[in-house]
Amino acid sequence: MSADLFNKKGYAGTAISEILDAAGYSKGALYRTFVDKDELSLEAFKYNLGKLQRGLIQNVHSKKSAISKLLAIPDFYINNRVEQIIPGGCPILNTAIEVDDTNPHMNEVVKQAFSSWKNLIIEIVDMGKSNNEFNQELNAEELAFYIVATIEGSITLAKTFKQKYILNNNMKRLKKNIQESV
Repeated sequence: MSADLFNKKGYAGTAISEILDAAGYSKGALYRTFVDKDELSLEAFKYNLGKLQRGLIQNVHSKKSAISKLLAIPDFYINNRVEQIIPGGCPILNTAIEVDDTNPHMNEVVKQAFSSWKNLIIEIVDMGKSNNEFNQELNAEELAFYIVATIEGSITLAKTFKQKYILNNNMKRLKKNIQESV
């Protein structure tokens, strides 16, 4: 419950009293489990991130070829509403925007999450190169950052305008761009 609250309202915007009400905890029980709100925030982020990553990675690993693994990433966002997996939207994006200038430790955790996603894509591209599915000149890191940025930007626009078609259309375009790039 507190993970959903943090993802919807932000870490700074969520009061301890709201967390206690949502979780049904007393203040004492909360502070016996977590040192402070920052620790609770970090654990809530990790929990939400894990939910998202499990779905995405399962989708990718269910495919055999490198191109199908790469295309499984935008397919995941076409076939799943992020808000259904995690109320409030993408925890990486939400947290990145909130903590980039305010919480250096949490910002490092967010950077690790982005890096993990980027590295997954790089591994797929390297697999595609070694299998001769992909152009040997393909810059894996450049493609990875492009894919991540396109997905996160599309989630932002779809959420802002409350129009899922924005995300779907951009993911279809991303798939086409990936196929043309590799």
